[in-house]
Amino acid sequence: MTKTILFICTGNTCRSAMAEGIFKKILKERTKDDSKFNILSAGISALPGMNPTPEAIKVMTEKGIDISRHIATQVKEDLVKKADLILVMSKTHKDYIKTKFTFAQNKIYLLKEFAQISEFKSIQKTDENYEVVDPLGRPIEFYRTIARDLEENLENILDKILEENNK
Repeated sequence: MTKTILFICTGNTCRSAMAEGIFKKILKERTKDDSKFNILSAGISALPGMNPTPEAIKVMTEKGIDISRHIATQVKEDLVKKADLILVMSKTHKDYIKTKFTFAQNKIYLLKEFAQISEFKSIQKTDENYEVVDPLGRPIEFYRTIARDLEENLENILDKILEENNK
């Protein structure tokens, strides 16, 4: 059975596009059969057809990931319905999806929240602690920082998913 993971940010030209690219790469590197996964991304305010920012493309190219042909997609009901797991970048995105698509309540998480939650959580963090900051309009080094942060958290997420699939 194919598991669909949907990454969501605002415009689908930076964070979610980078997360999609990074996750596809680590999936390919760490699994024998990445066809068991459908990795998608979208934005709550995306302008369909937009390409990723030049900075996002450059930073991903530095990591051996080509997102230059990525095209921004607007979040729509069919995407949300087919997703098994929805990972968003900010509380605003989470609130938007929970309000607009009430059926998605049990499958939406902040990306960093999902990466770091465990049964033995001793310190409660607020949603803001789990946000991935939007790099749009910032220097390329900020994009690199966000990419490293995404990569680290996505490695943890893949560990969780693979562990769950092996149960």
